[in-house]
Amino acid sequence: MKPRIGIDLTYIVDEHATGIKKYGEEIVSGLMKLNVYDMVIFVNKHLEETYKKQFLSCKIVPIKFWLRNSKHGRMINMANKLDITKRTTIKKEKCDIIIYPYISNYTNVVKEQKKIISILDIIPLDEIEDKNSEVYLNTKQKYINLMNLSKNIVTISEYSKNRLTDINPNYKGKITVIPSSVAKLERNNKKVSEIINTDKPYMLTINSFFKHKNQITLVKAFNKIKEIIPHTLVLVGRPEENSPNSRYQEIIDFIEKNNLKERVRILSYISDEERNALLYNADLFISTSYMEGFGRTPVEAAMCKVPVISTKETSLQEATMNEVFYYKKPASYEELSLKIIEVLNNRPTKERLEEISEKLTKEYSEEKIAEKYEELINKIMEGEINAKN
Repeated sequence: MKPRIGIDLTYIVDEHATGIKKYGEEIVSGLMKLNVYDMVIFVNKHLEETYKKQFLSCKIVPIKFWLRNSKHGRMINMANKLDITKRTTIKKEKCDIIIYPYISNYTNVVKEQKKIISILDIIPLDEIEDKNSEVYLNTKQKYINLMNLSKNIVTISEYSKNRLTDINPNYKGKITVIPSSVAKLERNNKKVSEIINTDKPYMLTINSFFKHKNQITLVKAFNKIKEIIPHTLVLVGRPEENSPNSRYQEIIDFIEKNNLKERVRILSYISDEERNALLYNADLFISTSYMEGFGRTPVEAAMCKVPVISTKETSLQEATMNEVFYYKKPASYEELSLKIIEVLNNRPTKERLEEISEKLTKEYSEEKIAEKYEELINKIMEGEINAKN
């Protein structure tokens, strides 16, 4: 009889593509390809039909875990009210192991159940500047509490593992590094000129407009060299305007002040088809982030055989396997502008870009990542790792 593996995707509330949504779905997809488990996927009731079509060989168990606020149109987490319902539903399926790809303070894990929980990064903690503040100490304690929910944690980089160990040195469980799988994107015939309204070559970045993503440095670097390059700058990402850490308006203000409207495009909530077309046809991809638990987008761009410039911060050099171009000081638009000119004038050969693409594609394939989960699951099943609290 196949082991029965449950995967909790109830944290996914809609069909908009996000990093944590892809992360959970790719775990399911990879384990499906192994064909060695009886898989049960717990999802929000309103996404039941979507996941029945996406994961045909899995049992889909719906839980009404979020409600839509009719006045504001937002999804409201009903975790506190539906805690008992969710726990009971999960227990009824009698899974050998439950995988929680994403947890938060709202996540209700089933006690006395073998489990694997993922803590992807501690960026919300690290971006708090005052390390002695009550906010910092409270946020740190929340992470410690999340870690203590399970004796087995998965995180997506050695960097994140080290940071988790730093904040909770007394943690007695096991932290396993299993990177996010990153599928090579499908090339399509979508006309980029229709997406960005220009036929000029372009440089691209993809990231939400949070402070730590640091797109303002890229815009400043572009402004410095705009007269000597023909490119358009394309920034793709969610504005996150309701967040105190959003820097979207700062970027808009800089663009207006420096008369960059004709040279800079900002796109939000584009389709996967449009996103893929932009990645495959960019002259250059740039990641200016200060903090990443993994750093998916520069990996995706390199897989699309596009030259990539990235910071070396946190996990980015690790995720890109030291195979792209780097600049040292994330906030230095002068250094970044020089690096952009250097790469545009000395573009890697087609063969070199192909070599990088093949290396990253192999390293982050769903099959390879699923095999790492299989190894961990086997250790838990055999009692080598205690994954029950």
